[in-house]
Amino acid sequence: MKTKKIVIVGGGASGIFASLRCAELAKEKSLDVEVQVLESTSHFLRKVKISGGGRCNVTHHLFDVREFCQNYPRGQKELLSPFHTFQAADTVEWFKKRGIKLKYEADGRMFPVTDNSQTIIDCFLGEAKKLGIHLQTNQTVKGMKKTQDGRFSLLVNEDDIIEAEAVLIATGSSPRGYKLSRQLGHTITDLAPSLFSFKINDVILKDLSGTSFKSASLKLKIAGKKDFKQKGPLLITHWGLSGPALLKLSAWAAREMKEADY
Repeated sequence: MKTKKIVIVGGGASGIFASLRCAELAKEKSLDVEVQVLESTSHFLRKVKISGGGRCNVTHHLFDVREFCQNYPRGQKELLSPFHTFQAADTVEWFKKRGIKLKYEADGRMFPVTDNSQTIIDCFLGEAKKLGIHLQTNQTVKGMKKTQDGRFSLLVNEDDIIEAEAVLIATGSSPRGYKLSRQLGHTITDLAPSLFSFKINDVILKDLSGTSFKSASLKLKIAGKKDFKQKGPLLITHWGLSGPALLKLSAWAAREMKEADY
């Protein structure tokens, strides 16, 4: 039987983890499958490296699925089914089986006990090597289409053509992912930035860059909209405000802030 190919576009956390799961399932079911990850930059897992201030906040210490879903500004109902299949507790167990112990902090964020994101990167890449996954950098998918026989044809870089039985797009917020999805006939809902820091030019923040607070109460007022509130760690930067509480605030108010032309 001919080897079937699965191509994953994007070598971030979601892309790499998806490739591991595909390879694991293929191995469990004794399927002849080749898994290939195409990353457009020169490095895999770049955001994992810097997440959590270089410590990598892997997941959250909240194992009740319904309660967990309430923390998502959008798509709460849609996430119920996937999280009943694989949730935060499963994430903790997955890493534990591979010798990586996670700890949780007062705000619920979970980190590797090493406090080093490289621990997570090494785990992912080590597993990929064990499972024989083909990881390729500097591979930009420029176009994609469905062939007459039901397969997928990918144009990579300038003139390389890769064909696969299945494709998973894991490009995060990159516009390229939306472009590829449209080429396959998908429709995209209205987009809005989310999880961003705030640019604030105010004299009250002058010379306070680097100052942080373990617990701050925030309120965002947008004309004609309800007030948005959030609590948690806050960081003053040289351009304004950042930190977990502020990023959460931006996620919950994302669409309203876009409508207000922030």
